[in-house]
Amino acid sequence: MSANDSTVPVKTAVILLNMGGPQNKDEVHPYLKELFQDRELLKLPFQKILGNFIAWRRTPKIQERYAEIGQYSPTLKLMEKQAEQISKKLDEVHPESAPHACVSGFRYSSPRTGEMIKNFENAERIVLFSQYPQHSCSTSGSSLCDAYRWLDKNKAGKHNGKISVIDQWWDREDYTELWAFLIKRKFEEMKKAHGLQDEEIRIIYSAHSLPESYCLEKGDKYNEEITGSYENIEKVLKKEGLKHEGALAWQSKVGPQRTKWLTPGTPTVIAETTQKAILMVPIAFTTDHIETLDEIDIEFRGYAEEVVDHFARVDCFNLEEKFIDLCVRLVIKHMEEKYNSSIRPCCVNCEGKDCSAMRQFFGSKPVHQTA
Repeated sequence: MSANDSTVPVKTAVILLNMGGPQNKDEVHPYLKELFQDRELLKLPFQKILGNFIAWRRTPKIQERYAEIGQYSPTLKLMEKQAEQISKKLDEVHPESAPHACVSGFRYSSPRTGEMIKNFENAERIVLFSQYPQHSCSTSGSSLCDAYRWLDKNKAGKHNGKISVIDQWWDREDYTELWAFLIKRKFEEMKKAHGLQDEEIRIIYSAHSLPESYCLEKGDKYNEEITGSYENIEKVLKKEGLKHEGALAWQSKVGPQRTKWLTPGTPTVIAETTQKAILMVPIAFTTDHIETLDEIDIEFRGYAEEVVDHFARVDCFNLEEKFIDLCVRLVIKHMEEKYNSSIRPCCVNCEGKDCSAMRQFFGSKPVHQTA
């Protein structure tokens, strides 16, 4: 069902949370400005001033990167199609909560999460479904705090109790199996196309990086959840008979370069490769955007061509039917659990102004995790 279709009353609205992305050249600077002024994503001195300056400096480069891939962010169009398929399948397999509407709700671009909540204020239930399988304060946390602030600002107390959250689903067996399926499919394609043996292909899992202090001092568990995802997938692949070397790396250091980031960096891991081929896995992403289409497919490919004969990337989930089915199962499980919001607890040394209040608003407990 379309977000603008008001002819049929919606019983259950599902809003897919993501960062979003600019749809044209003019949207790049406003998008980056919001991103760098977001203290949940990145803490800077004089945040508004410095964030705007960094956005202004980076805008031409990001515009060039979009020109390289021949399009602006594909995230919106892809997620609109995902949403359409999810709502259609939910109507089919779970008629008791139908009719369903599924839409995107973005943090830094349109359609905004608050706008989508307002569109469906007459629905019986609204489910905020984080599209970040691994929770981080900088992604899931920022999106959920943004939704909370909109609700609080608009005095939407009447929504309290009917809006719930799906968060942190990296450790599900079907999530692991989906990645294993996509990796094995591309792995076998590489072997066949280039006459390679298993041992001649190195699988590099690349995730968006964070400053080390976010994880080691503040207590964000994102790095542990990414590592857990990597280990789970590797176990399945090895069990299925793949004989290869796997490695975990971190990409996209967005912010002050003097900051110490999670290591090893993806370019470093690529440079250390001794095999004939590299297969990249964008492990933290579900849908294609600039970090897969440009950073991996163009920039990292360029690095790889210096050290290996062959390079490929595993597809993001995008419109893979198994991913749509996974999303539907997650929503139905959430319904069966009486719409219980289970958001990962605040960091041990939480620095966020709204983190605790957000969790309390959505009814997620406990508020704090133990060390």
